[in-house]
This record gives sequence, C-alpha cells and structure tokens, in this order.
Amino acid sequence: MNGHLDLARDLPDCLELVGEPAAEEVRRLWAEQGQDSLQRLRGGFALAAADAKSRAVVLARDALGRKPLYYCLSGTRLWYGTRVPKGAPRGAIDRGALSDYLELGYIPAPATTWSGVRKVPPGHLVRLSAAGAELRRWFETPVPGSGRRPSRIAVRARLEEAVRRRLADWPATLLSGGLDSSALVALMTRLSGRVRTYAAGNEEDLELARRIAERFRSEHRELRVVHRPAEDLPALVARAGEPFADPALLAMAGLLRETDGPVLTGDGADELFAGHVRYLRAARIPELRPAASAANLLRKLAPVRHRGTLHRAAVTLRTTGPERARAMIEIFNFEERAGLLGASARTAPGSRVADLEGLEAALAFDLEVSLPDDVLFRLDVAANGRDVRTPFVDVDLALAVVPPPWRDKLGRLHVRRLLREAVADLLPRDVLIRPPRPPQVPIGAWLRGPLRQMLNDLVRAPTARIRTLLDPRGIDRALGQSLAPRGNPRQAWALLCLELWAREQRG
Repeated sequence: MNGHLDLARDLPDCLELVGEPAAEEVRRLWAEQGQDSLQRLRGGFALAAADAKSRAVVLARDALGRKPLYYCLSGTRLWYGTRVPKGAPRGAIDRGALSDYLELGYIPAPATTWSGVRKVPPGHLVRLSAAGAELRRWFETPVPGSGRRPSRIAVRARLEEAVRRRLADWPATLLSGGLDSSALVALMTRLSGRVRTYAAGNEEDLELARRIAERFRSEHRELRVVHRPAEDLPALVARAGEPFADPALLAMAGLLRETDGPVLTGDGADELFAGHVRYLRAARIPELRPAASAANLLRKLAPVRHRGTLHRAAVTLRTTGPERARAMIEIFNFEERAGLLGASARTAPGSRVADLEGLEAALAFDLEVSLPDDVLFRLDVAANGRDVRTPFVDVDLALAVVPPPWRDKLGRLHVRRLLREAVADLLPRDVLIRPPRPPQVPIGAWLRGPLRQMLNDLVRAPTARIRTLLDPRGIDRALGQSLAPRGNPRQAWALLCLELWAREQRG
C-alpha cells in the first residue's frame, strides 16, 4: 500500500486493504458499518478508507500489528503506506527515536526516525482531514494478569480455529522440531490432512524436524540456506525503510526465499504464550544486591571491553520483573546511549498500562511493543510480498491466553505452559519440554569475516553518515567493545545497520 492524497480536493469513495482478510468482505462490511466493522475483522491488515462527504481519510491497523502502517500529513496533503512514504516531507531526524533504536534495535510506534512521519500503533485508527489528525484506539489489547486461566479445551479450540482461518489448499509451514512449529504441523494435519514442511538448521534441528514430519506424514523438504550477509543486509535494510537491527531478519528472509506457496509460521507464540526463556530468569533469579554491587565495582575497574557485560550482570542481579527483562534485551544500556546521543538518550516507551508490575509488565511490553514492531515487522520485511500467515497472531486466541497471571503461564523449569497443555495429546514428551531455541545468527563471525570490510569502509570511516548523528568517540568506543572476544556484537551490528539506512536516505 502506498498512497498520496490532497484532502482539500474531492476524494473518491475508496478502500485500500493489504493483509489476510478478504478484500470484498471488508468492503461490504465497511460500507454497512464504517469504523465499527473493524471489530469483526480477523487477521492482519492495513486499511485506508476515504470518505468523500467529510473529506477525510481513515487509516487503520489490525489489532495485534501484523501489518505496519505509516503516514505523513502536511497541510491538506497526505502520504501513507506500509513503509515510510517516499516523497513525503519527513521533517528532521527524531533523536529520541534514535535512542529507542539503539536500545531495542527497532523503533516502537507511534514514533519513526523522522519527526514528520508517524506509525499507526496496533489496534488504532487515525482520522485525517484538513483539520489535522485524530488518533484513537479501536481495540483494547488484553492485559496480562487481568483474568483467569482458561481450560485446556478452550485454548485448544482457539488454536484450532486460528489455524483453520489461515489454511490454504495445500498448506506449508517452517518446521524446527520445537513446540511452536510442531504444534502447527499437528493442528494443520488434523484440519487439512495434507501438509508440506520445510526445515533448516544444524543436524540436531534437522533430526527433530524429520521425526515430526514422519509422525504426521508431511511432505518434507530440508533447505540448505546459504546466507550472503554482504549482499543481503544492504538490500534488507533498504526494504525495511527504517533502521532495523534484528539479526534474525537475515535468517527468516533466507528461509522464505526457498519456500513455495502460502506458508504458516509460529511467529507470535512466544509473546502470547510467554515463551521466552528470559521470563524464567526474570521470575526465578532472586534479587542479589551484594553480588550486583560487586559486579558494578568490577565494571568500573575492568577493561573497557568487559564493562557492558558486567553492567548487564549488575542490572540482572539487583532488579526483578520488567527492569530485569528489559536489561536482558537492550543493545546499548542507558549510559552507553547517553555517550552516543547526549541529552537525547531516553528509555523507550513500554506498555500503555502504567501500573503493571513484575513479570506482567514484561509480558505486556512484548505483546504491545516487541511483537508488532520487531517480530512482525521482521516477518513483513523478510516475506517481501510472499503469502505468509501467522496463526498465533490471532485476536480470539490472544483474548484467551494473555489475561491469565504469569504463574499460570510458566512452569518451574519450562515456558509456554498453556500451549504445552493444549497440545499434550498430539506431540511426544521430548518436544513438549524442549527449551525454546531462537535462531542462532552468527553476527560476530560475520562482522569479523564477510562483513569486516563493509564495517571498516562504512562505520569506521571518518565520512560515515552516522558520525553526524552520534558522537564519533562513542561510535569508536562501541566498536572496540563489541568486537572484543567477550563483547556484544549486536552493538556493531546495530551501528552498521544504522549506517546502511542513513546512506539509503541520501541516495
């Protein structure tokens, strides 16, 4: 979707839609019910509807943020699209948004890198007219800890319905042998009887995937994905249109490039079912202030290359709940961001529910921020127009499994309790208890190997574009620390992605 309108002129009655709902059905509902029809839509979408009578345009984004949606309003002229609109008067660089990027590797809605461009948050619509922009929420995102635990039968029914809605004639899925993808294969087989599976990874992953494929008699294919980071990274950064530093983008793009037809993925399962291992660490590791003080003292005395690691250890040991969970995912801590951005450094916004505490706040952050602006944006960029469907990113499923308190979602040693119980009769025990294994992307090896020359030529060079955005001494310090043997290579990766984006903006 990519549009440009003048709101002062007569607008045609029209509706543009990208995403999973059927366009004709949406047009009929919109003609009958207008904005109220959004409550009846299921699946991911970005929608633009023009109303010639009121000379207004409504932009709406689906409830959980499956599709991105940007807009820029300048006087009576409107630009909108599923990427930052080209040709729009974007304004100046938003340095607060740059701080968010350095913290998380992406920019949460409604901010973008540009002060004049906004991103519609999930579950929101914006009404745009010559009088300005009016943003409002049309979907109330479920709040962790606000409800009771659903029965195993209820969760299973919601899962089956979510999969049924997204089935194709001959559905396919990416199979890792883990709980999420194995559950998808089991449910798809029950509902359609004929499934294709794709697998990639190391020999252990491939062997687990073979076992599941044999169990459900899928047509199975093992992919030998060849990553070309020096070629793929600039192209993917350009396709994203915003600074984006999630290394899993390259892995997902490589996988999807080898698939055919509609593909269902397990994206969103970790955010809905509390599947990240860091939740266990945040919940189970007690607060240990003496050990945190020791780590903080060592940080001040240690060589520069070890200070980031010791800082994260200190934060983990002296905090609990949301602060600990955020410290586990940040790329640059606040002190490091301040060294790069000065007074513009800030902490990225979190959940809209301000009074959440402990792990509930971390779960809400991942559902409202990380899921739409990292996980699903990554999938949208990697798909590059391919038909990719996400059964776990389902409104009715979220309304059932998000509200229970975190203790109902985490076992003593295992995550995703509600999902494990719902599919326990379909999968072998070793799959049910297998710890999550996110894609291992070797960015450290890449930065010291095939990307080394690019990093030196672009980021280390005095002419680097980001040296006009960030403190050059902070850049050099971060590169030295992150590429050290025990450093955090995500920092050098984030700086490289930001430099590639900056060069793309200036042609």
